[in-house]
This record gives sequence, structure tokens and C-alpha cells, in this order.
Amino acid sequence: QAEDGIRDRSPSRGLGDVYKRQPNASPQVFGDQTDVPESGDWWDSTYLMMWGSNVPVTRTPDAHWMAEVRYRGTKVVTVSPDYADNVKFADEWLPAQAGTDAALAMAMGHVMLKENFVDREVPFFTDYVKQYTDLTMLVTLVDHPDGHGLTAAKFLTAADLVSTGSTGADERPDAAFRTVLWDGATNAPVAPNGTMGDRYNEAGKGNWNLDLGDLQPALSLLDVDAAEQVEIALPCFEDPRGEGTIIRRGVPAVRVGEHLVTTVFDLMLAQYGVGRPGLPGTWASGYDDVQTPYTPAWQAEITSVPAEACIRIAREFAKNSEDSQGRTMIIIGAG
Repeated sequence: QAEDGIRDRSPSRGLGDVYKRQPNASPQVFGDQTDVPESGDWWDSTYLMMWGSNVPVTRTPDAHWMAEVRYRGTKVVTVSPDYADNVKFADEWLPAQAGTDAALAMAMGHVMLKENFVDREVPFFTDYVKQYTDLTMLVTLVDHPDGHGLTAAKFLTAADLVSTGSTGADERPDAAFRTVLWDGATNAPVAPNGTMGDRYNEAGKGNWNLDLGDLQPALSLLDVDAAEQVEIALPCFEDPRGEGTIIRRGVPAVRVGEHLVTTVFDLMLAQYGVGRPGLPGTWASGYDDVQTPYTPAWQAEITSVPAEACIRIAREFAKNSEDSQGRTMIIIGAG
């Protein structure tokens, strides 16, 4: 309601923050109002998933890209609780019960991370995440105030390195926005190019890029000589009533001055339940472990999607991404 009593009926407000037909989170995070990637890019995919997006009905002008790419051999998979219109276009249908598809996604992530980052290393994946994501960045571990033990806190920044006397220390005001990674070449923490501190700092001119130079970011601290194995507490919301529980799993960590840190990648493996030899905590015995989140068998009890289907689609998703150099896409929707 405008101050003068006249309702704002402009299209931008109608789509965004008045009528709520489109989620605000999407443009705030990705810069686009609707699905990412843009619909014309569906034509370039070689494996396409429609997840909670009934494209022929809710994206009718764009639907032809999805239908036509099938003639190029692209496999189409649909995640939908009901036999919606878009299911008719799918080569495979994963009928996850309404409100449970997060469990399916976690189990697929469990399979993909285990088989493509732990059991074997796919250079295309590791090279990509080291340069273009925050998976190598260091996160501090602190004692939880309620006595739950160690929990993940904030990113380690160049400002935090001042007290350590590290070569990456930075006392400029924007240093608190320069995240830090562990450099395997120097075996020390380093603030790389392209972080927020460089973007909004006059002294950062020329550094606002993702060129790693001679840096060799450690994706995991597991192989770092000074690493110790610690157990952390992670939240889990598997109870159908919405009550949270705590899972205890291990991560490799190093000490940087007074800070105990691990990487985002190590935290993600722990969250997805992907175990590695020697780490403490509760881990799944295999994909058929029904009791331990977030295995394919665990999700089957919640979603009704068979564990075998979850495993197969996750493997296809990852293999296509490796073979096509990333031409795998998910059409996401408000569903």
C-alpha cells in the first residue's frame, strides 16, 4: 500500500513483493526472477531434470525447449508427487511424496559426492569447485554455547590472520570480507583473488578475478600434515513432526592461531554423511543403511522413491556432467 493510498500495480511489484507469485529468494540469490538456468539453455543440456516445475502448464511459452531437446537425445527426468502434465514428457519419473523431495536430493548428493569426490576423483569436478565455488574456503569451528560440542561458525578471513602473523594477514577494513583457503603449495592459509573484500576495496582493483595463480587450494584438509580429526555436531530435521536432532560426525581440521578451521567441502561431506577412513562419528554402513541419514535406503522410507532409482539417477546425473563437461541441468520450480 503506497503512502498516498494508491496501490502500486506495476508488473515488477506484482511479480515480486506484493502478490507473491514469484519467490523473492531467486532474484536475490541468482539475479534472475525465475528458474535458473534460463529456458533457452535447456536446449544445450544433455541431461535435464524437471524438479517441482510443471513446465507445460506453468512455463507454457518456454516448454518447447524442453520438448525439442529430447529429439537431440537428452534424457528428461521428472520429480513430481503426482502424474502432472510434465511427467508425460519424462523418460523417468521419480514420484517423491509431497513435501519429501529434500530427502531425495540429499540421498542423490550422498551418492554423487561419495563416488565422484571420495571413491575416485573426477578432475573436471575438482578443478571447477576449487576455482568457482567456496568449497575450499576455511570455516571456523567453535564450542556450542549449549554444550553440544564443536559446531561450524563463520568463515576465516584475512582479518583473522593478523594475530597469527601469517603472510595473508590484512589489517584493512575490508579484510573481514576476504575469505581464506589452505594453500597446498605453501602449506599455509591464503586469501585468494576474487573475494568480497577485493570487490569493494580500492586496493583490490585488479584482484577482482578468480585467477588462482600459483595457489593450490586444498579441497579437503584430510591430507594436510598438521590436520587433526575432530567431531562436530550437525543439525538434522528427519523427524516427520519437524523436530530436529543432532548428528555427530568427524571432519579434518587445522589450527590457525587461536582458530580451529576446516573447509566447506569437509563440512559438506559430513552433512551428507559421506564417511572417510579414520574420521570419528556416526556414518552409514552403505547405501542400504535405512537408519542413517542421508542414504538412498533412508530416503526411500520417506519419499517412496526406490533406493535403486535414486542411485541410478544420481549416477547418470554425475556421469553425464563428467562426459559433457557440465551440460546437466535442473529446472527448479516453486513446487
